[in-house]
Amino acid sequence: MTAERPPRNHALWLGPLVAFGGMVSYFQFFVRFPTLRDFPWVNLPLVLIGIALSLGGFWGAYVRGSRWPVKLAASLGLALSLLFGGFLIAYVFGISNSLPSTTLITRSLEQAPDFALEDSAGRVHRLSDYRGSKVVLVFYRGHW
Repeated sequence: MTAERPPRNHALWLGPLVAFGGMVSYFQFFVRFPTLRDFPWVNLPLVLIGIALSLGGFWGAYVRGSRWPVKLAASLGLALSLLFGGFLIAYVFGISNSLPSTTLITRSLEQAPDFALEDSAGRVHRLSDYRGSKVVLVFYRGHW
């Protein structure tokens, strides 16, 4: 007779993987779009699905009376999923909301103070000479 193989618990590894994908994809891709950056419409459900899968894997490991390595893997998977979800939520709703808005910063820098710089030929250029036009300043280290 062959020993019966215990059912596989795919949620053990799938939950943390989905939660990690939800967290990383926010920073790699979705942060570029303002509607998805301000509220993670795609990433939050992915992370929550990952946490739910991890809970299912945890539940399956402890209800079925699995061996201790499976229980340990289920516990670690759930902890990782919660960590990934917590990090995403803390960043999106905590850290990024405490940053000043870009309109506030640009309003305070609407008009640069006048200054004068000397170019490599010794001519003096004032910022006020270029009022009304766009100016790009490039600083580089000379005398290598």
